[in-house]
Amino acid sequence: MTRLVLLLGVASVLLAEPARAEWASGAQSEVPLDGDGAAWRVRATLDGTVSGLFLLDTGASLCVLTPAVARRLGLAPKGQDHQPDHQPDHQQDHQMIQLQTANGTVTAPLVQLRSIDVGGNRTRDVMAVVHPAVPPPLDGVIGLSFLDHFTYSIDPRRHILRLR
Repeated sequence: MTRLVLLLGVASVLLAEPARAEWASGAQSEVPLDGDGAAWRVRATLDGTVSGLFLLDTGASLCVLTPAVARRLGLAPKGQDHQPDHQPDHQQDHQMIQLQTANGTVTAPLVQLRSIDVGGNRTRDVMAVVHPAVPPPLDGVIGLSFLDHFTYSIDPRRHILRLR
């Protein structure tokens, strides 16, 4: 699976107001993971409306959304929204950034999510990129732009993500 790693130049984009982490009622500090130890998957809800299955990647600087998830969130960048029921004014101009991947350098739109919730552990104003490299059945990647707002660890024997 292609792992997205950002070039150092992206750091300047992330200097905006830092995201805030919060715990909703019923939040779990231990979130169940699905996987075999080589790859972990976790359920997440984006912007309070779109839920899906995401690869947990502690090596990815940013979260990643598939183009389909971006469309469901109304974040489809220009040129990536091909559904006939969408009007051009729903498309947004997004800053394009270069990403270093295992397959070389690619350019992808940078978007901002209002929130990401994993097991009731929510972070606001999370930066992500939209890229089709994430294969089904995954809806994207939960990367450091979410995880770094917590102290986190993975317990591989218990298949648990700990967020504090």
